[in-house]
Amino acid sequence: MGRVFTYLFAMRPQFFPAVVIPIVFGTSYAWYREGVFHPWLLALSLLAGILYHGGLNLLNDYFDHLNRTDDVNPHPLTPFAGGSRVIQDGLISAGGVLAFSAGLLVAGSVVGLYLTYIRGVRLLIVGAVGLLLGVFYSAPPLKFASRGLGELVVALNFGVLTVTGSYLVQTGYISIEAMVVSLPIAFLVVAILYVNEFPDYTADRTCGKRNMVVRIGLWRGRWGLFVLTALSYASLVFCVVMGYLPALSLVALATLPLSVRASLGLMKNYNRPRKLLPAIRSTISAHFSTGILLLFSTLA
Repeated sequence: MGRVFTYLFAMRPQFFPAVVIPIVFGTSYAWYREGVFHPWLLALSLLAGILYHGGLNLLNDYFDHLNRTDDVNPHPLTPFAGGSRVIQDGLISAGGVLAFSAGLLVAGSVVGLYLTYIRGVRLLIVGAVGLLLGVFYSAPPLKFASRGLGELVVALNFGVLTVTGSYLVQTGYISIEAMVVSLPIAFLVVAILYVNEFPDYTADRTCGKRNMVVRIGLWRGRWGLFVLTALSYASLVFCVVMGYLPALSLVALATLPLSVRASLGLMKNYNRPRKLLPAIRSTISAHFSTGILLLFSTLA
């Protein structure tokens, strides 16, 4: 059982809501727009999403080990930064992490191919784009996270593509409206990544992982969380005004205090990693709570 727990921990399940929320929301949006709901297709979508997410987390840990990002960051300061550290702690070998990652990605692809068989080639395209973006988030030669494009990849993979893909699984077609309504969730999931780049700043900069915070620096970067959360809530209001979401969806603005608290916490403690945990937790809570409220607003 201890070995099983180690492998489960290596998948970083604390981040699974980042993929579960957009899948469930895309499904609920299909119900809101088209009145369709296929529970078994939702179950398969969740299975594929979790397998992919776990596999990509492991792959990121593997490449962070190769470029020594996690090695020069020996004492991660939060449960959400610094990777799983199973390689650094000797719990799983680097080769074992890579093999486990490959197994999860293959398993997720098998589920995805079955869904493609049901829904057609458009789902294959959405899934393939998401998988390639996820793999090359950290893998050479593209290494999006090191080129200042990691935040965009996360917005696509845990926002636009996932909501659109789960909507496609339920309805059989792609919807521009589904892409647009994914934006509040997409901006908030990028906010989670962004705030977690601050504790890892020194290690990332040392190893050439030039994410957005490394590129613009801690001082200027401290404003970024305000921008991301403002874009999230502005896009929510836009979706309601345009009629893409019901007026009830404005209830998700109730999470604004969480985002404000997180942004103020980052402003104050941007260069004090040990004090950033409340801001990180508030950002995660804002993302999760916003997703849940949007979900229920489309089901009411």
